[in-house]
Amino acid sequence: MKTITIDDELYSFIASQTKHIGESASDILRRILIDELGLVHGENSHVDVSKPAQVTKAVREINKIKKPSDIDGQHEDDNVIDAAALFKLLKEDEFTQPMSKVERFLKMLGALHQSHSEQFKNVLEIKGKGRLYFAKDKDTLLKSGSSTNPKPIPNSSFWVVTNNNTAKKRAMLVNAAKHLGYSKVNAERLGDLFDT
Repeated sequence: MKTITIDDELYSFIASQTKHIGESASDILRRILIDELGLVHGENSHVDVSKPAQVTKAVREINKIKKPSDIDGQHEDDNVIDAAALFKLLKEDEFTQPMSKVERFLKMLGALHQSHSEQFKNVLEIKGKGRLYFAKDKDTLLKSGSSTNPKPIPNSSFWVVTNNNTAKKRAMLVNAAKHLGYSKVNAERLGDLFDT
């Protein structure tokens, strides 16, 4: 095993590429450099892996080619926020401990709020058929349907319904990330972290 030194920008980029909790930096780089960039097979041989800027640029180029348009028809790299800070936060100890799906759901929403407190009000637009999923107070959610089981989102003034099944919680989390400006790929990665 060898040790390498990388700059903060590249480290943040590598951390933002995490697909599941506990994935090591080595695993992430192996996946990106070998599986996605094809460096072992001679593709993209113009990339000097000893130069972080070239690797980062090559990965971004590959991601642009791979990314489908999002639901609004915009390309995912248009007006998309950087997910590195959120995924770094989600790797902290409190997120890697065993917990119920409701606890994980609330903590991940809390992390989204912590990362984007000013934009978090955008989640209020997420609604079901005749039912609210997010609100600024408990009573609003109680009035929106039966058996909503509203819970406060940690360290925020927002509330969320929690009586939905696990798949619906995942969908709400992914939708919340999209409403905050995350790319479809990173929103789905957040959903994958919820599943772990």
